[in-house]
Amino acid sequence: MIFQDYKSYLDKKEDLIENLKGKYGCILEFNGFVREYDLKGEEKFPAKGLDIKEMVIEKLDEIRKETIKIYDLIEVIIYHATGFLKIGERVLSIAIFAKHRKEAFLALASIIDEIKKYH
Repeated sequence: MIFQDYKSYLDKKEDLIENLKGKYGCILEFNGFVREYDLKGEEKFPAKGLDIKEMVIEKLDEIRKETIKIYDLIEVIIYHATGFLKIGERVLSIAIFAKHRKEAFLALASIIDEIKKYH
């Protein structure tokens, strides 16, 4: 499930925590925020924010479904903001419901790597 509204994401996460009890062994969460700098190689450059195009939203469900299949996950929900985000604003939240932590960590790294292709 993909959300562009953070409150809806949080509500769904709480719903899943309750309704999937006994199925998951862990819930791995990630929250990403806009930094005050950009990286080009190993060099830091001051940033004023981050401009996220709507195109990323179109790709998220495909990334989500593929990751669930590859890592045999129970559920993945993703919140992603779009538009121009100021320093300190939330860009992304991910909650992975998995049977085991190893798959959850591998899946998280994979999801973030895929999303970064569209930033």
